[in-house]
Amino acid sequence: MILADVGNSVTKIAWCQNTEISLLRKVPTAQLSYSLLREIIQNFPKQDCILCSVVPKCNVYFENVFLDRIYTIDPSLPLGIAIDYPNPKEIGADRLANAIALASFYGYPAVAIDFGTATTFDIVNHNGAYCGGVIAPGLNLMRSYLHEKTALLPVVELKEPLRAIAQSTEEAMRVGAVLGYRGMVLYLIEKIKEELGCPLKIPVIATGGQAHLICGRLNMVDQIDNFLTLKGIRIIGENLIKRRMISVDLA
Repeated sequence: MILADVGNSVTKIAWCQNTEISLLRKVPTAQLSYSLLREIIQNFPKQDCILCSVVPKCNVYFENVFLDRIYTIDPSLPLGIAIDYPNPKEIGADRLANAIALASFYGYPAVAIDFGTATTFDIVNHNGAYCGGVIAPGLNLMRSYLHEKTALLPVVELKEPLRAIAQSTEEAMRVGAVLGYRGMVLYLIEKIKEELGCPLKIPVIATGGQAHLICGRLNMVDQIDNFLTLKGIRIIGENLIKRRMISVDLA
């Protein structure tokens, strides 16, 4: 299978054989095109594609390349996880993929934190069902917005600050970004645990671009899994292809 994770900022395209996932290309989503996609998958003809996209206008590239061999993830499909949510259509495909990988590899109840353009928290409850989450502005988005909406504040490099009491403008911004964001993550984990009724530790798995910077020093985060979303896409793809094969056999 070809696995495609189309995010607002970055698109990841991977090849999956059995359970092994190999990243083929990671590209800015704004650069995605029909010709680029054909170039990326040229060594993998006639494969099924499992598309996880939060940028609908980009779906046409995959549809034109894979034709009837494409499966686009949405909550109406048999995903292999229960959904305890008033309006499942509101849930992003990437969030569903994260929840499925979370339940499959780390058990439940558990929390996935995905550091993308937005930072999302997705929760699988005691019954193994996706039950909701949190959406916060992403760290890069916050940094850029602060620069764009002020006259004197620069764009700063995101890295671990030297101290909490900064002695320069750039360092002060870095403290606010990194330590402040880390504090938000910690507080949200605590509130999620409280609402789940879990006083003890539960699996918290981080993924996405800023996961290492923000969560690498947090004891409450058990693991950073760079392939969490792709793993979820793989599981969904296996379920969908298996159902298709059964349907063909019955016919």
